[in-house]
Amino acid sequence: MTTISYSPRRGLIWAVLRLHRVPLWAWTVMVIVGAGGLIWLYELGQEAARESVRCGVGGTGTGALQCATEMRYEGNELDFAQLFAWLPFGAACAGAALIGRELEHGTATLAWTQSVSPVRWLAVKLAVPAVALLSGTAALTLMFRWVWGSGPDNGVNRWSSQYFNAAGSVGPAYVLLGLALGALAALLTRRTLPAVGLALVGIGLAYNLGNGVRFLLWPASEVRGPLGSALNHVYQLDSGMIMESGKHVSGLDCNDQAVPGDLSTCLSDHGAVDFYAKIHPTSHYWPIQLVETGIVLALAAAAVASAFWVLRRRLP
Repeated sequence: MTTISYSPRRGLIWAVLRLHRVPLWAWTVMVIVGAGGLIWLYELGQEAARESVRCGVGGTGTGALQCATEMRYEGNELDFAQLFAWLPFGAACAGAALIGRELEHGTATLAWTQSVSPVRWLAVKLAVPAVALLSGTAALTLMFRWVWGSGPDNGVNRWSSQYFNAAGSVGPAYVLLGLALGALAALLTRRTLPAVGLALVGIGLAYNLGNGVRFLLWPASEVRGPLGSALNHVYQLDSGMIMESGKHVSGLDCNDQAVPGDLSTCLSDHGAVDFYAKIHPTSHYWPIQLVETGIVLALAAAAVASAFWVLRRRLP
């Protein structure tokens, strides 16, 4: 006679999947809908790119229609980027609700009496949603980059916070941080609604701090001379004029000059010899992405470690 082996760890994973099957299915549907929307956006971008040369200011006929298509593509692309920016907040709510509800209703204590240690319980409770959220977010991020790279160059600066978080490794990292903060908040409060509020405050602070210090994470480059449209696809930190003494004076420009376009006269009027700008060019995009991703993942790891510490401290 053969004996059926039973693994408490595997049984706990299936129990978590079954208990939280509704949010997991809802997340799956959201990912599928998001992927379908991105495929539609890709087709719209291809339609706009095919006749981009016929779109011009004051265009008529097909050109005017093409301009409308390109503007519609640009607006929808930004809408998708803004929606993806909210995913970490959803992850924070999920982490707080999934763990806070069991602590509040006492089902966690019941699970701890069924050959499941509290540490293993928390590990599985974090691992299952982490895998689901990370895989779905990574898939949507890759698809967004595919749409972005194949669409028309509509002049949008992808260094903006929405695009930056939607098109790189930073977005999935913030999702993991949101989940970890939600779990920590649930263990601290042992109530679902207070945990959700605390987790949202935490991920909001982290998100805004990341947007504020992001471009200090990598040394900026300095370029000189009149730049004009060369600054369209870079992130500009500072600009101004270089004085005869070599001093850089920020904020000086030629917008108020009497003869537009006469840059040499403008420089002479200000006692300057050249223009300058401190920027992050395209080559800095991935270094900044990876540095911020590492910092966010380190914060997520610290939040997870704190959650386990709080759990051990508050064991019944």
